[in-house]
Amino acid sequence: MNNINLDVNAINKIIKNVIDEISSSRGQVLSIVDYIRKDHEDLKLKLDEIKKDIANVIDEVDKLEEQDKAARRRLAHVSANFNKYTEDDIKEAYEAASDMRIKFYTKINEEKSLRKERDSLEITIKKIMDNIENGERIINQISIAMGYLEGDVLSALEGSDKNSEMFIGIKILEAQESERKRIARDIHDGPAQHMANAVMKVDICKMVIEKNLEEGLKELEDLKESVKVALKEVRSIIFDLRPMSLDDLGLRQTIDQTANTIFKESNIDIKIKMKPIQMEIEPIIQVAVYRIVQEIFNNIRKHSKAKHAKVRMDFGTKYLMLIINDDGVGFNVEETLKRVNTKGASYGLIGILDRVKQLQGEIEIKSSEKVGTTYTVKLPINREVIKNEEQGD
Repeated sequence: MNNINLDVNAINKIIKNVIDEISSSRGQVLSIVDYIRKDHEDLKLKLDEIKKDIANVIDEVDKLEEQDKAARRRLAHVSANFNKYTEDDIKEAYEAASDMRIKFYTKINEEKSLRKERDSLEITIKKIMDNIENGERIINQISIAMGYLEGDVLSALEGSDKNSEMFIGIKILEAQESERKRIARDIHDGPAQHMANAVMKVDICKMVIEKNLEEGLKELEDLKESVKVALKEVRSIIFDLRPMSLDDLGLRQTIDQTANTIFKESNIDIKIKMKPIQMEIEPIIQVAVYRIVQEIFNNIRKHSKAKHAKVRMDFGTKYLMLIINDDGVGFNVEETLKRVNTKGASYGLIGILDRVKQLQGEIEIKSSEKVGTTYTVKLPINREVIKNEEQGD
């Protein structure tokens, strides 16, 4: 080993060149994805217009159908009572029925044509969306590779005994990139669309108000609703990033809100018993507790098939204990943890384990089929305890 001298500067230089190449490729892929996304948005707008046209044409078809029936009834009546009507009357009724039939079938064909165009567009949009998702997946993988390469090179050279931690680290990076992508998509598909719509409505309002004040005020009401929806979605995204209710209401009430949401969505009854929070528990620890509870709730909601769950939390001068259990189907803990460490499955569980580890805490998971699962988490209540743990006091 002494004969092997690694020139770290040379390695870093090589890695920098690799990162530059990867970064350039990432930029190119981003440009392609952005171009495809623009096409996707244009086609979606076109599809919306076609759907509106179809709705209008359907209304016209319904009206023409009634008019066609009326024209044919008129023709039948005139024909049956030819002795009461002149030849011109019969001719007029026939021509009216014939013209109406032509209009009716022309509009039906127009509807069929629009439906065919709509179906074709929907297929195209789906294919483009698949291409966007593939492109985003490639960008995600490139970002993970860059994040890893831009990290501490020496830690990757220390030996094979670090491989497991290194692999989990990569998976955490991947989870972070996936989360960033989710947030970006939430903003793009939600508030960004509503704000773009609001900008367009401002121009419409200005034009409508100039012509008709009453109609303009109605447009302003619609604009107000669009902005309210956008604001609600922004608040939802912010809550996912950091629940402001932690600062305003406290940990217990924030967990209560999350439990109530889960009950509404999945009918899982969650009982909460928590000791009132004291000043000794630092805010960063409270955030970690909330995120751990949130992720465990997600696991219960998605996988457990539970009907009931309990949350208990108590703490002393140094540590807090968090115990969450459910009456769900349970799972093989040993096999799942092995899969997490080797294959990187279950990003949620990776996040829980990583938070506990970063805070020098401990976690125990017990589960068995048809009995349920119990998560027991022990965390220090402040940085001083964490510091003493690191120093081995």
